Amino acid sequence: MDKRDRKFVHDISQVFGLKSKSAGKGRARYPVLYKTARSRRDFDADLLESLQLRAKRPFFSRMDKRSGGKSLPPKRSGGVGGTQFGYREGEIVGATAPELGADNRGRVLLEKMGWSIGTGLGSINNRGILMPVEHVVKNSKRGLG
Repeated sequence: MDKRDRKFVHDISQVFGLKSKSAGKGRARYPVLYKTARSRRDFDADLLESLQLRAKRPFFSRMDKRSGGKSLPPKRSGGVGGTQFGYREGEIVGATAPELGADNRGRVLLEKMGWSIGTGLGSINNRGILMPVEHVVKNSKRGLG
């Protein structure tokens, strides 16, 4: 049984309160269902509707894998309007990111603890770092070891 069909059987078993697991190896994998004390025995309209919704739920395959399990090369740039999705060697991560707004949860928490714009992070008179730690992208293995 293929992965998608096994997943569907496992989803149905949850609706009925059955315990399920997959057994076997490779293409010979199959689901095994166990009856439990909380297993359902009745059918009602809501139950059948939920099963139909689960059957119609779309299945999205992984975009970073090819069929056969081989990885795709990382995407460096492209997209709508030439926006960049990845970083190149030597670039600083988040260098072009805008400042966090006043509605950001992290910023709200820092402000509740006494931090304000222009002051450093730290417990003793806010004498800690003023700028966040920068991360420079390194894709190659050159210079390691």
